[in-house]
Amino acid sequence: MKARLCILFLFIISFSECWMQIADCGLLKSEIRNPKSEMSRDAAIKLFTDANEKYMQASKLIAARNNQEAEQKLKDAALQYEIILLNGYKNGQIYYNLGNTCYRQGELGKSILNFRRAQRLMPRNTDLDANLRLVKNSTEDKEVSSEVPVVIRRILFWFFLLNQNELIILAVSLYVVLMMLLFFLIILKYSWLKRIIIGFSTGLFIAVVSLGVKGYMEHAISRGVIITSKCQVRYGPGEEYEPKFEIHDGAECVIEGEKDNWYRVYVYVGVKQDTRSKTSGEEKVDKEIRRGWLPKKNVDII
Repeated sequence: MKARLCILFLFIISFSECWMQIADCGLLKSEIRNPKSEMSRDAAIKLFTDANEKYMQASKLIAARNNQEAEQKLKDAALQYEIILLNGYKNGQIYYNLGNTCYRQGELGKSILNFRRAQRLMPRNTDLDANLRLVKNSTEDKEVSSEVPVVIRRILFWFFLLNQNELIILAVSLYVVLMMLLFFLIILKYSWLKRIIIGFSTGLFIAVVSLGVKGYMEHAISRGVIITSKCQVRYGPGEEYEPKFEIHDGAECVIEGEKDNWYRVYVYVGVKQDTRSKTSGEEKVDKEIRRGWLPKKNVDII
């Protein structure tokens, strides 16, 4: 009897590991390769390697104070990264390298934009987080803190450590193991298997809910970054409306709506307020002050 139980658990564990490996391989392909792309995978890798080499050459040229040649190398590297992305090869490392290149070029908004895109694919990359903080500290606007508290991050660690595809893999793996446990419960009729099934069911429920929340945050809520040196946030969608306040390259915002060539946004930067009496609805007033309309050409969607 014990031998049967050992075989049961070994089978479940080995099957789960195989499933994770298969799913992980599929994940890598889904992030790197687009079957409809006219560019082959080998060509994309070659272009990526060449862009990396140009970036390294530019770094050496900057150290040697040869800024003009370095600028051209950075421009070429950025163009090559963008060509790869335009051909459908979505990979966190490409976004990360493009973010670094844009920062070297002084384009803070585009650097933050690509770092944010990279974060969705590489949520555990410490170098990426450090570079993003460096760029944000270089922006002109002082950002109002919108980070999730550390306590919440530690309690819901899996939500912040896994990207959307990894959560899908986790949920599918838990479902497969759960179905196997139910199958063995029917055959072996061991009552203690019910407690294990309850545990896996709870894990599956948490994984599915986390996946739904992350999907909503990344796809249902549109976030953008200002990519021009400065722009006016206006009271309405048109040049005829009075400017409300000014924001600069690298400021982040939530896009709440659009009309013609304008976005209605909520910005994460501090805005100077007119002197007014304090009210119980001060927080609501503050949020409304940070809302306004921006031309679409000044914003790029994360």
